[in-house]
Amino acid sequence: MKKQYRLRALILTLLLAIFGYSPAWAADSVQTQMSLSGDLDVDVLKASVLDDVFTVVLAYRNNGETDAKIKYKVDEVYFIDDIEKKKYHVLKDSKNEWIGAPISRGQVGIGWPGGVSAMEITAGGKKLVWFKFPAPPAAAKSLTLVIPDVLPFEELAVSR
Repeated sequence: MKKQYRLRALILTLLLAIFGYSPAWAADSVQTQMSLSGDLDVDVLKASVLDDVFTVVLAYRNNGETDAKIKYKVDEVYFIDDIEKKKYHVLKDSKNEWIGAPISRGQVGIGWPGGVSAMEITAGGKKLVWFKFPAPPAAAKSLTLVIPDVLPFEELAVSR
């Protein structure tokens, strides 16, 4: 039963990310940074610890006048806690798959039989991406989150 629920939740999250749906609660971001290209803003919508797992939800917003694309390797996503200065990578499950979405073949993007395509974000649109990490130390109230092609999220507040 739990497996079925998790699969449904993963499919729903993926569909929401692909079609750019963002619920009303997503309007409030914890922190926002620009992409290195300058055409995207990336909002951290959630940065919280529950049961020793740190969850990050991102919203990529295309403020440009043309479509934008995102695709990057998940192993380049990490955070550094502000207490121990230790680097943490995205968690993997028992099948050695990254825990997050949308992820295919180790990359944030859309998987197809022939490979992985970049996720398109139409002008004025947005897409969601999420990751699960090991929890930072209990004393850590903030951290630095690093996402490829985005300015670092420094002193990102962590809720518990």
